[in-house]
Amino acid sequence: MTFSLVSNPSNAMSVTTRALARTLMVLPLLIASIAFAADKPAKKEATFGTGKPGGAYLTRDQLRACFGRQEKVAADDAELRSEQNAITSQKTELARIGDELKAMLDTVDRTSAEAVAGYNDAVQARDRQIDVYQARVTAFNTRVEASQQAHDSFKQGCSNRRYFEEDELAIKKGK
Repeated sequence: MTFSLVSNPSNAMSVTTRALARTLMVLPLLIASIAFAADKPAKKEATFGTGKPGGAYLTRDQLRACFGRQEKVAADDAELRSEQNAITSQKTELARIGDELKAMLDTVDRTSAEAVAGYNDAVQARDRQIDVYQARVTAFNTRVEASQQAHDSFKQGCSNRRYFEEDELAIKKGK
């Protein structure tokens, strides 16, 4: 009597197809991380006040709001980098588990129902981890898009406008 590695032989193709589909789902993360990394200049602060001569000046309240937006954009960028690193670590771990499962496939005793069930359980556990990973990537990509909108909004509302230095000094002193 022999046992198959999947409970239903007709699912063998779907398991392989599903594994390929999950692997291909990683591509949006790679694209987003490359795009996110490419958008970030090397240690350059978001500055403003470089508007055209003769253009409108920021009022003190507008300048205060721009400083707040600048801090929020910088904090969001730091959080996104941290989340991106965590996602990359999770992806590496999933790849390691996948490699272990591939190696384990060759050594599974196909005549033992317990060994086959154990292998199938390990594959299903990895599939659940991939589902969690994909949800995390989707949420991350949404946050990256929101961050890019915040950057654009900051640029449009603050970076092309000039301000008076005495207003900046007053804001920094707490006035």
